[in-house]
Amino acid sequence: MRDKTKYTAPLVFLVLFLLFWQYAPALFSIQSNILPPFSGVMRVFTDSLTVNLYFEHALVTLKEAALGLVIGGGLGLVTGVVLTESRMLMTTFYPYIVALQCMPKVAIAPLLVIWFGFGITSKVVIVALLCFFPVLVNTITGIRSVSREQLELFAAVRATRFKTLVHLLIPAALPSILTGFELAVVVSLLGAIVGEFVGAEEGLGVLLLQAQFQMAMPSVFAILLVLALLGVIFNLLIRTIRKRTLFWVAGESAR
Repeated sequence: MRDKTKYTAPLVFLVLFLLFWQYAPALFSIQSNILPPFSGVMRVFTDSLTVNLYFEHALVTLKEAALGLVIGGGLGLVTGVVLTESRMLMTTFYPYIVALQCMPKVAIAPLLVIWFGFGITSKVVIVALLCFFPVLVNTITGIRSVSREQLELFAAVRATRFKTLVHLLIPAALPSILTGFELAVVVSLLGAIVGEFVGAEEGLGVLLLQAQFQMAMPSVFAILLVLALLGVIFNLLIRTIRKRTLFWVAGESAR
């Protein structure tokens, strides 16, 4: 019964939302150049050339987001583990990492484009910077949440620091680490689009800017739907990895 509700409730909400989107412009006298009806947006996808164009540019954006997620998330994971292993390193570098995170990426994106060019590299760097901090913080939080009793048990059997890290700290921190990756997924596409807004030759961000300049609102909303779909796919992928990885954690199967 719970499984049916899990999928039925979102589906019902989606149907109601799309119905509202379809009829709201007419009910509230909203012009189509401000809010086109849902059917008008869907007509964009009936053109095979447009669909092919969206697909090609979506692959570029997806590649930028995926590479940045892997690089930024991986660095966040490794850095989090290293910092928790050394109080001196934590005290020395963590304040600067926080300061870097507090810098708005929209402000430094033009600088990164100047440094790395208009190609994919600058977009990957922007995405990696956005994905780095959520994974870092959740890694540190997860490792620090390991109970003293568990640490004392490993110390009692004279486990080395490396074995304690591999067999206790990282497995115990996995739920928190994967939560960090879930948060990173949300910002990965955002980072790719921001980079494409600042300077790019291809990608959904470029198409979105072009559609806005042309006041082609159905195309704008169509591109936003594609971005939303990519975000859902990313999120489902991470959630699937989480379920398969954390099958031993109580409550994970119900997520």
